[in-house]
Amino acid sequence: MAGPGFWGLPAGLLLLLLLLAPWALAEGPLVFVAVVRCPLPWPAFGLLLQPTSDPAVVPLPAFSPPPQVYVRSTDFDRTLESAQANLAGLFPEAAPGRSEAAWRPIPVHTVPVTEDKLLRFPMRSCPRYHELLREATWQGLSGRGEEDFLTRLENYTGLSLVGEPLRRAWKVLDTLMCQQAHGLPLPSWASPNVLRTLAQISALDIGAHVGPPRAAEKAQLTGGILLDAILGNFSRVQRLGLPLKMVMYSAHDSTLLALQGALGLYDGHTPPYAACLGFEFRRRLGDPDEDAGNVTISLFYRNDSTGLPLPLSLPGCPGACPQKKRSPAKAPLSLAPQSQDSHSRVLPTATVVPLLSGAVAVLAGLSMGLGLLAWRPSCLRAWGGPV
Repeated sequence: MAGPGFWGLPAGLLLLLLLLAPWALAEGPLVFVAVVRCPLPWPAFGLLLQPTSDPAVVPLPAFSPPPQVYVRSTDFDRTLESAQANLAGLFPEAAPGRSEAAWRPIPVHTVPVTEDKLLRFPMRSCPRYHELLREATWQGLSGRGEEDFLTRLENYTGLSLVGEPLRRAWKVLDTLMCQQAHGLPLPSWASPNVLRTLAQISALDIGAHVGPPRAAEKAQLTGGILLDAILGNFSRVQRLGLPLKMVMYSAHDSTLLALQGALGLYDGHTPPYAACLGFEFRRRLGDPDEDAGNVTISLFYRNDSTGLPLPLSLPGCPGACPQKKRSPAKAPLSLAPQSQDSHSRVLPTATVVPLLSGAVAVLAGLSMGLGLLAWRPSCLRAWGGPV
């Protein structure tokens, strides 16, 4: 539960998404991608990057801050601070407080909330997504008797809950979970039965966002966008030979849930405090002349900060999945033509033609400047790099 919480409530939980992109594939690289929810002890954070014991896999080499590390966060204090805290744990030699010679700042990039189409659901700007959500919510509530419970909860909390979106009930559970995690006492009405019922209602809300009906189409508009960026970052660095080794996204648990839904891995449970979802891209030892089919993708989930990540199986591909096999699984998550109105607005032809003419003129004037940037391998923005 990051920054403003699951659906906007200020909360004490933070979510961090780590994406480690590839390097010099010809040399047998190891790439690790992870989602981390904070707070997470710095020593424990380092466990996420422990090399595998598999002798057939190249171990994880050391890497350093820019240009090998790119960090992006949603524009909330908690997610920005979470990224900075975890970077300090990942790179202790670069943490503030060290000698000036050893300290090296690592930039954390962000975009305004209203412009963030990658790490936050398109809930306010996507009419089609709202339509799908209403359909799923009404189906989930059919025949259920939550109204009496929500009425009692209104008296306890002073919030308007009956007839309102279910995410309002989640906000109550979100706050109580944060209080529990930080050792604060719960109000007397927050009994185990109340918490259990709140969790059930919250599961309905989450299921409406990432589950049936039309789960694949909803994934196209949420976690599928992030999944496409993760795979695209890997392919781009591999194709262009960029020095990038790690891309880190600091976001929200709604981001993690959307990604689980896009991968077909959401099981009806809310990710616990400090949960972690991770990808690994590895090149297995073998014929160095083999193509990218020699790269495998593995998925891990860490829902206990005292243990190591648990291996997960991608749908239709148990174990380490060859990169070339991930395309069929990813294809359904490509943005459908009928969903384009959620991300762009079609302009009249009379408006488009002058705009295109002006754009061509501007591009012609900037071509030399862009050419000077394009040769720099670390300039991901010049190549449409990590978003």
